[in-house]
Amino acid sequence: MDVTNAVGNSITTNLGDLEIAEFLGKGKSGYSYLAQNSGHQYVVKLMHYEPCAYYSFGDSNKVELEVSAYENLEKSGVQIPKLLDVNIEKNYLIKEYIDGYLVTELIIDDSLPDSCIEQVCAMSKALKSLGLNIDYFPDNFVLSNGILYYVDYEHNPYDEKWDLANWGLYYWANSKGMKAYKETKDPTQINECANSGVPIKLPFANIVNSWLRTYCEDV
Repeated sequence: MDVTNAVGNSITTNLGDLEIAEFLGKGKSGYSYLAQNSGHQYVVKLMHYEPCAYYSFGDSNKVELEVSAYENLEKSGVQIPKLLDVNIEKNYLIKEYIDGYLVTELIIDDSLPDSCIEQVCAMSKALKSLGLNIDYFPDNFVLSNGILYYVDYEHNPYDEKWDLANWGLYYWANSKGMKAYKETKDPTQINECANSGVPIKLPFANIVNSWLRTYCEDV
């Protein structure tokens, strides 16, 4: 199966045969799709091994890394989708589908509620106490019935440079840039340069600092 264009295919899993119905997004490790069978919906993540200019997985198996990350996050108290099935040989995993609003779309629409900032700050505080960062890019969060979910499983050892306050929140504050990035796929709409993975900061310092004072004390 072509992981870059899997819509319309089916995949045999321990949950039965799933029809891949919709592309959801691509991350550093895989392509995510909405899949369904018998009226149930799931997220299928098909791993890729495409290079990333600012991140390396080394020689590790990405499915095994995700399973380990899921087990760690499950203990952290962060709201995440349940891991339902794993196939290391076929290089995929299946997660619970969280039906809600993608935070990126809320940012683009200028409709991001303050409760999202409050909840992501609480996540950051809990994870920092465990020595962890998650990927705070807004594509990785869904708001469902007022609850913010981190729908990826990736985490890394805590590093101030890549934490919520110094990295992630600048994407959450950049509504026009996120809209342009989604339309053009040009990373310079949101990053200082194409391959840096470092967000544009200066125009958004005031709003980020306001969020930090209000919701992210001690983060």
